[in-house]
Amino acid sequence: MNVNKIYNIDCIDGMKQIKDCSIDLIVTDPPYLINYKTNHRKDKDHKFNKVIKNDNNPELISEYIKECYRILKDDTAMYMFCSFDKVDFFKKELDKHFNIKNMIIWAKNNHTAGDLEAQFGKSYEIIFLVNKGRRKIEGERLTDVWDFRRVAGNDLKHQNQKPEPLIRRCIKKHSKPKDLVFDGFMGSGTTAVSSIVCDRNFIGFEIDKEYFDIANERIEQEYINQNQLSLF
Repeated sequence: MNVNKIYNIDCIDGMKQIKDCSIDLIVTDPPYLINYKTNHRKDKDHKFNKVIKNDNNPELISEYIKECYRILKDDTAMYMFCSFDKVDFFKKELDKHFNIKNMIIWAKNNHTAGDLEAQFGKSYEIIFLVNKGRRKIEGERLTDVWDFRRVAGNDLKHQNQKPEPLIRRCIKKHSKPKDLVFDGFMGSGTTAVSSIVCDRNFIGFEIDKEYFDIANERIEQEYINQNQLSLF
């Protein structure tokens, strides 16, 4: 498969075409298995009001984690986002294959609505940092609580879009320039765009055609941005 490209196919089907031990880093935000959709858009036909594809398919996550282990080189790392609701499942599945190094807390600048009368607002998400073998950290050693502002509502291309500075940190801490970064759930393309900014190669999949198109638009624009910067 060609690098620096996203494919509009099922991630497991696509990963079967990737060679063993060929990926330097995985940064990925799979479905959280919570049938997530927003309930706060006035336009009820808006895409964000629809459940994310495969957000009710634990078998997919199990197979995905196994494939992630296969395609990663030895002594490499993976960052995987998940919600507290399913953290036990994710941890159990990751523990079958990887060495779990951290459950990083991403502290956001907002909180969820949820059950307003019986639940405190959740203002964080979990990021598993796992190793295949042992991958040393690049540069300064950080703590496991990371503060990054969420993507503002008006800027969201995907309802679960992660901020680029957060993804760039993951990439810089566990890869080197020209390394190959993988994401099987590219969504709106944040991992790809962040890889370009960090001078890494990327490859990944996005099954939803609308998000696939959005991701490619963002990638094209980032290449334009980088070419313009190189002129100065």
